[in-house]
Amino acid sequence: MVGLVTLGFGVVLTARPRRSAAALGLGDRPVLAGAVGLTDLVVGTGVLCGRPRWPWMAARAALNLVLTGCYAAEANRPDGNRRARTGAVAMASLTVVDATLALALAVQAGKEDGGVEPPAALRSASCP
Repeated sequence: MVGLVTLGFGVVLTARPRRSAAALGLGDRPVLAGAVGLTDLVVGTGVLCGRPRWPWMAARAALNLVLTGCYAAEANRPDGNRRARTGAVAMASLTVVDATLALALAVQAGKEDGGVEPPAALRSASCP
C-alpha cells in the first residue's frame, strides 16, 4: 500500500508540479514538487518491487525528512504559510513511521537470511 501511495503522489507531483506545490503548501516551488515527484516514482517502485524492501523504506524516510525541512522553511516565511506548518508536522510524523517500518523490515530480512543484523546506523536509530 505504501508503494502505491508513493507512486500516486509521484505521478501527480511530476505531471502537475506547480499545482501540486501550491496545494501541498510548498508555495511557488514547482521545481521542488517535480523533483519530489520523480523521487517518489523511483522510491515507490522500489518499495513495491525491490528486495529487500527496507532500504527503499529508509530512502522514503530520508526523503520525508528533507521535505520536513522544506515545509519548515516555507512555514517560517514572513507570510506564515499555515498549510506548510501542517505539512512539516505531517512529514515529520511520516518520517518516524517510515523509519520504524524500515527498521522492522531490516530485522525481518535479517531473520530470513539466517540472523544477519541490519546495518549499525539503522540499529542505533532505534535506540532511545
